[in-house]
Amino acid sequence: MSAKFERRIPGLIALLVVGASLVVVWRCDIDALPKPLAAGTMTFGIVVAGFAATQRNMLLGMVGSKVLRFAVRTGFHHDVLAYLMHCVYAGLAVAVASVIGFFLDDETAFGPFSLWEVWLVILVGLIVWVLGLMFRNELMMRRIVERFVEEQPNNTQPNSK
Repeated sequence: MSAKFERRIPGLIALLVVGASLVVVWRCDIDALPKPLAAGTMTFGIVVAGFAATQRNMLLGMVGSKVLRFAVRTGFHHDVLAYLMHCVYAGLAVAVASVIGFFLDDETAFGPFSLWEVWLVILVGLIVWVLGLMFRNELMMRRIVERFVEEQPNNTQPNSK
């Protein structure tokens, strides 16, 4: 899989889900906006942003580690840091969109949809995007660890007697 395609996968999946969400919202009669939904998704966004920021800071704090030196030598460190920052930004976008949900009126129309239905579709897309970014980060870390382990000599396995 090419790096350009890998970078675009979370956004493409989110767009597909947004399209499906539009169809569901258009076809179904959905009641008024539940405010706990906005509170829960805001918490989700903040937790994701905090987790990704902590992961980034832990990675930057591993200055002398063999894995980080390997990532720098192979050029993976730029992608890892960029991917983690994408997660931070996406988590903050979910939190901001959730805060907007607190102030929406249930009656305001936006074309064939109410304003909160549009908000709901956007929020679903953002959440799927965040989950895709998190999955992409894990794939990148797995690739780094696998390549790191492959390059290690066979006689340096931990706890071998």
